[in-house]
Amino acid sequence: MELYAPYSSLLAEYGITDIAQVATAWREPHRHYHTEAHLQKLLHDIADLAQRGDLTQEEKEILQVTAFFHDWVYDVKANDNEEQSAQVFMQYAEANPNALAIRDIILATKDHLSHDRLGRIFCALDMRVVTHSSFAELLEWERQIFKEYQWIDFSMYKIGRLKLLKKFCQLYPENAQNLTALCAYVEQLRPRIGVYAGSFNPFHNGHLNIVEKAEKIFDKVIIAQGINPEKTDSKKPINLQVLRYRQLEQFQGFLTDYITPKEKDAQVTLIRGLRNGADLDYEINQWRFMKDMKSMLDIIFIACDDQYEHISSTAIKNLESIRAGAGERYMPK
Repeated sequence: MELYAPYSSLLAEYGITDIAQVATAWREPHRHYHTEAHLQKLLHDIADLAQRGDLTQEEKEILQVTAFFHDWVYDVKANDNEEQSAQVFMQYAEANPNALAIRDIILATKDHLSHDRLGRIFCALDMRVVTHSSFAELLEWERQIFKEYQWIDFSMYKIGRLKLLKKFCQLYPENAQNLTALCAYVEQLRPRIGVYAGSFNPFHNGHLNIVEKAEKIFDKVIIAQGINPEKTDSKKPINLQVLRYRQLEQFQGFLTDYITPKEKDAQVTLIRGLRNGADLDYEINQWRFMKDMKSMLDIIFIACDDQYEHISSTAIKNLESIRAGAGERYMPK
């Protein structure tokens, strides 16, 4: 809590008496750029402005509180994060005389346009990663943003990202050279994508263990659920909170046919999960069939951790058939 402790008294003036609430918001696992590091940078830059005499004590505190709340709500799948963050802030701080000014600055971060002096200052600080970063710093920023958008197919991400970056080149000519270089990087980028395919009926903790291991190897992992049209229960899509910010897709037919179009924009590798030697024998046999269909298929076998070796979808369904809820302990929350 070292980041928050120096501001505990200030936050208390705005209704925050438990700084753990703030930390919980900023430490959500789906954040990669909009993290405590971003918050800390903003607080550092605000302190620098005040030290130079560009801010009064009251203005400094207003901007500090804004920093804590402006990304309090960050759901990359939503388009109302600023409104939701402002609403959370007002629930805590409505009685504070500066509440409306801070709310308006939070709302202004949606398009980074403000007619208010403090709003313009904060929006400029919030966009410094775009306006003042070196090419190396922009590359790290791009990596973090890409991680936050894992749930979108890379081909669509690339189109939208390039559109935004080219707009930034026009809006911020002071850093156009580095932004143009970043556009060129994204244009030619071919990330390493792993496709983890299976019926996942149901998706259990052993599957999640394989996904988490694969994400340490690949830039991105797609969870591809194969659908058997003759089995009604196999058509039910995976709907788990733990997978909300990962790319989930369903496919029918041959897995090799599903993978091939994705190779246009990425280096694609098939991921197969293993529990034991019997799984390996089966997977190698299947791999040989797939190699007959797609000779250049890349594949990686990943073994689950020991505590998941006994878990299978079939075993879970058998438990559930005997007593409803008996298999829940093996399922992600």
